[in-house]
Amino acid sequence: MALANVEDDVETPLLQGAHSHANGNRLSNADENSPCIPNADCRSPGSGNCTFSGAVSNLAVTAIGAGMLALPKAFSTVGIALGLTLTITVCFLTYFSSSIIIRYAARDHKDSYGSLIKTEFGRGGAAALQCAIIIHVLGVMIVYLIIIQDMLIGSAPHYKGLIPYFFGVQWFVSRWFIALFLLIVVVCPMLISRDLSIVSHFSKFSVRMLLFLAATLVGLAGVAVGTGKAAKIEIFPDLETVGGMGGPLGLISATLTVLAVLALAFTCQFNLVPIHNSMRDNRTKTMQSATQASIALSALLYASIAIAGYTLFGDKTNGDVLKNLTIEYVTECIGKRPAEILIIFVVGANTLNLLINFVLKVWAVRDAWCELALGKPSRLLRASAFYLLTGVLVGIAFSVSVVLPSVWFLVSLVGSTACVTFSYVFPGCLLFRRARTTGGKVLGAGAVALAALMAVVAVLNTLSGNAAD
Repeated sequence: MALANVEDDVETPLLQGAHSHANGNRLSNADENSPCIPNADCRSPGSGNCTFSGAVSNLAVTAIGAGMLALPKAFSTVGIALGLTLTITVCFLTYFSSSIIIRYAARDHKDSYGSLIKTEFGRGGAAALQCAIIIHVLGVMIVYLIIIQDMLIGSAPHYKGLIPYFFGVQWFVSRWFIALFLLIVVVCPMLISRDLSIVSHFSKFSVRMLLFLAATLVGLAGVAVGTGKAAKIEIFPDLETVGGMGGPLGLISATLTVLAVLALAFTCQFNLVPIHNSMRDNRTKTMQSATQASIALSALLYASIAIAGYTLFGDKTNGDVLKNLTIEYVTECIGKRPAEILIIFVVGANTLNLLINFVLKVWAVRDAWCELALGKPSRLLRASAFYLLTGVLVGIAFSVSVVLPSVWFLVSLVGSTACVTFSYVFPGCLLFRRARTTGGKVLGAGAVALAALMAVVAVLNTLSGNAAD
């Protein structure tokens, strides 16, 4: 019902017949009277070649990152029933905030999230948004490279990663070498294109890898259940121990913690407008359908991985479930040789997903930086400037991941607050400013309040060592 109210608010022409503000904070009369506004089928500036399935894949891969590996641990704290309920809740919240961005950007004929915020809140608001996107997304890029180095190499002096396991400690068993090799061989070719429709082909492959990863965990969970090796799981939260303190306060604490983890895991709002503009059929309703499909796909993967991981490891589930999924553990289920092959595919699938996700993150940071520093989108840059900026951003992420691998804590601390800024604060403020009904304004204010609460919880989680992404 709440979503329906938002739809009505956004669909209704804003301030029909009113004069525009001198500072450009509202639509002109011509825009307000445009026939595109009431039916919400107006097209955004620019039209690309990306198909519907390509847009769904790009948006899903934007959201699905390392945070999914924290979900089994999240479900272990609140039980399967509440975990699924919170997952569905965050699906609705994500679509709620995404629909605000999509509809207002299309209605105002804006080609970026930043230009939409600049129209409504001025240069200061746009700068705050762009800084939040750069801080969070660049931080996530750094974390992805650290995770890849951890999975493939490990840390000195033991080097327990996948490559040393099979090849021993060789000259190429180096965190910086593997990261540089993957960036040159895998990431750079994907960054050559200036068209998101090309990237969508890689995203589709990434989705297949993610489905394989989820199917692997579900299959192992099935084997564990069939052989009696499944861990003890809770359908509902244990009120005596939930949240580490039990009782109502413990339940509230655990619920807010899992809500914050899930909100981070579904974050995709910063890439909505570029993906919308890249679509061959970029009507607003088509983009909304693509958003719904990508959120549903993400939810299916998240629920499968969370339940399967929790079934396998119970209350011993690690914050990164792949740390539980060792060759030794899988050997107990299916034998050593099949276990080694399976782990190779699992680590490979996760690595490829993070690298493709990395490419989409570069796209977002590049656009945000160009708008912040140059006042124009990156697509208007000359080729030399475009690729130079791309190389600098990749180089920064690589250098920080190698020189300061322990920066993860700081990135999580700052990034978690920046994330809710562009995911919920600005969409909520947009709705509050433009809604014509009291219900719409209440929903907008509620989104901002929820964002503040999630930011506080995410910071507390990071400080206590429970950061998810």
